Amino acid sequence: MKISTPGIVLKTSLFKESSIIVRLFTLKRGKSSYVIKAAMRQKSPLKAIYQQMNEVEVNYVHNNKRQLQPIYDSKIINNWDNINTDLRKTILCLSMIEMIDKGFDETTSDQSTYYLIKNILEYFNVADHGYNNAFYFFLIHFLSNTGYNIIDADEHPIIKRYITKEPNLLDQLKEIYHSDFVDKKNTKIEFAYNKKTMANFISDLMRYHLPDIKSFSVAKEIFKSS
Repeated sequence: MKISTPGIVLKTSLFKESSIIVRLFTLKRGKSSYVIKAAMRQKSPLKAIYQQMNEVEVNYVHNNKRQLQPIYDSKIINNWDNINTDLRKTILCLSMIEMIDKGFDETTSDQSTYYLIKNILEYFNVADHGYNNAFYFFLIHFLSNTGYNIIDADEHPIIKRYITKEPNLLDQLKEIYHSDFVDKKNTKIEFAYNKKTMANFISDLMRYHLPDIKSFSVAKEIFKSS
């Protein structure tokens, strides 16, 4: 079966002498692993295509008997050059990429999450501030897409602890969740929450639901300093 699909590069690793294994979060097949032959040869353009966070389009013939699908044609769609010029952007985006990588099983398709991460990466590419808001937006939607509806979970242990200090917490989360600032690339939007309280809440929420996200240990320092 021939498949053509866009995908976000989650991770790459060396395979044999000159090939790589790339893990993509694709629109049509969810998280899937592929082998890219001869990608590490000196003159190969494939190294640049399969950089982490890039959006690529891949073409391959799917074979259910193969664990790794060989890609016969690919091209880059978006590399979001501006993200890698800012360390804060890079760290937060890598944390989101790691969440998707660890949050989904192989071939579990989720088109809502695909467009979510694509829109977030586009936002970070044009933004010069508002990084925390975009990360919070992603996290709340990501948790909802994976079965944890935080904005209505007044009995959630983390929310119950914080709501005693911040009674309007759920309303603040809903404001972020329902906002269209990411789609509109509105980097000037302001939300009515206490920055320190929200940063601590998000950090505790991450530790509760996603304790294995290694890159978040660095990312949480950005919340406190922003």
